Formats: sequence, C-alpha cells, structure tokens
Amino acid sequence: MSEDRRRPSGGPPYWRPGTQVMWREGDGPLGTGAIVVDTSAPHFAQPVTVVRDDSEGLVAWLRCGTPVLRAARADGRGKRDDPSTTFTTDLVLEHGRHALFDQLRIAPTGRPWSVWAFFAEGSGEFAGWYVNMEEPHLRDGRAVYTSDHVLDLVVSPDGVLTWKDEDELAIAVAQGVFDEQLAASIAENAAVEALVADRAGPFNEGWEFFRPDPAWPIPSLMH
Repeated sequence: MSEDRRRPSGGPPYWRPGTQVMWREGDGPLGTGAIVVDTSAPHFAQPVTVVRDDSEGLVAWLRCGTPVLRAARADGRGKRDDPSTTFTTDLVLEHGRHALFDQLRIAPTGRPWSVWAFFAEGSGEFAGWYVNMEEPHLRDGRAVYTSDHVLDLVVSPDGVLTWKDEDELAIAVAQGVFDEQLAASIAENAAVEALVADRAGPFNEGWEFFRPDPAWPIPSLMH
C-alpha cells in the first residue's frame, strides 16, 4: 500500500483479534532511518498476531519460530561487530526466525515507545519487560510502521530498571542518524520510568499473565 494511504494508529477501522499483520521498522541499521516505503528494501519486519486493537493502542503477539526480515550488514559482519560503521554500513535484506523470547508487544496510541512483555519459549514464564523507544506508529490495511530510536529500557520481573544502548545512541548521533536535539528528546522519554515506578498502564494491566490462543498459527511473511 502506498505511503499516502498510511495514517496514525489509534483510529478505526481496527483489526480483529487473531488477524495477522506486519510490524515494520525503519530502513536504516538497527531499525532506524526513515519509516520504510519500499518494503523490499532492507529493514526489520515481523509478522504478528493481533491480540487487541482499539483507540487505546495495538497489542500483538510474536512467537518464537516466526519468520522475520532483518537488515543485515552487506559485509557479512554482525550488526554490532564494527561500531565505527554501525549506522553507515551498506545493508542487505536477510530472512531469519524470531528467537529467544515469545513477545507480547503493546503500542499505546501516539506514544514514542512500545512495551514488550517477554515470555520464556515453551514454559510461557514471564521474563520481564522491554521498553523500545521508537516513532509513534503509522498503519495501513496490513501493517504498522515505526522507526527505532535505539535507546531501550529493560525491566526485570521484580521491577529493576536498566537502560540499554546509551552508547549506541551516542554513536547514532556521531554517525548522523539523529541530531543532538532529537537524541535529547529520545533521552527525555526516560519519563517512562515513572510509569514503571507507579505501575501505570500498560504495566498494571495483567499482561504478564497473558497466554495466546493455542489455535493461532505461526504467521507467514507478507511482502
């Protein structure tokens, strides 16, 4: 669907529970860069299953084993192997499989972040929260679109907060992905710490006890 058909998330029509959609990140390294227009270009994308979608936001399920797209370094190195070219390297599109944790992704409408609840693969045991700083979502009929802001907040099951990738945010500024003003505004989103401390939504909504519908299949990639 063309870019001019995209709209901010939060308004109707909404997706029904069980609908499979794509969660697409930016067209730059580590999911940064412009919100992707040409979906054949290297970018990160995951097919997810809608749990809830309404004016408050989108909640979606990403299961281990799901086929995903990745923006990989064209030189064959790992995406973080050479910090001096992290955000300037050429990219190629790579196919892979989602691993490590099953994820419930909660994207409140209009917020510059989404919250991911991590669950151990197999047992479904809650393993903590991950707050991903990113652009507020756009959507069309089949996908949501965002761009990663590098900085992340990890919250353990017992509520201990740890900021992640502050060094990569500094590298992103040095390599021209963000200017100082935008980087400062990203860091100011640390106000999300107060939501965790106050157990405000979505941290007080019981998502850590979520269990997916066992009838949901692993989604396929949609281009």
